[in-house]
Amino acid sequence: MTALLDELAVQRTDGLDASFARRCADALGIDGLAVTLSGDDSFGELVWASDPLSAQLDDLQFTLGEGPGMDAVDGGVLVLDADLRLVPRARWPGFLSSAETLGLRAVFAFPLQIGAIQVGVLTCRRSTPGPLDATALSDALVFADALTLTLLGDVAHGFAEHASLHRAEVHQATGMIAVRLGVTPAVALVRLRAYAYATERPIVDVARDIVARKLRLPADEAERDGDDTGTRSPDGGG
Repeated sequence: MTALLDELAVQRTDGLDASFARRCADALGIDGLAVTLSGDDSFGELVWASDPLSAQLDDLQFTLGEGPGMDAVDGGVLVLDADLRLVPRARWPGFLSSAETLGLRAVFAFPLQIGAIQVGVLTCRRSTPGPLDATALSDALVFADALTLTLLGDVAHGFAEHASLHRAEVHQATGMIAVRLGVTPAVALVRLRAYAYATERPIVDVARDIVARKLRLPADEAERDGDDTGTRSPDGGG
């Protein structure tokens, strides 16, 4: 882990790729990890992930608005769930069901913050249950601190603008929905998340279709009484 920390210290995070993230995951004794910036709605942009499933875990939490990473960001606390099957369903009803389908058994979320300054979350996953041992937990805490310092420097140099590219279409689609339905961006994002979850599609894919005017979200009951009826329209109204 020391060599990886040295490598992180001399690079900006946009210069680090999935192979670096995988090496970090191996060093921590986990199956995968993802690093996410905080946003206005608490869970912001994915910076990088070690593998597709870790990226899928990140998108799942963003779509549902719940999960270990969300709690770590919202509360600024460690969330260490060594066996997701032992977590009460009422805590994350949507997340736990989907996580089991994906084969996720343990998730460990570390808030990336210094004092009141919060920049994101490190989310680690395993496909088998079991806690992090003392050495892995200590290394993960040190790694989280190093990531926090690196991300703070990156944000100061405009890296947040680069990182937002991962979900740029989500923000654009949210704005389009807000304008069409006459709701706030926060409500529009809830609509988008709900549709993605109900149709079992990645939220980024749904947003991409809306931006491309291939998809129109279902209108509410008041709109259905009028002339707006479809989820898809020939002219692609988004």
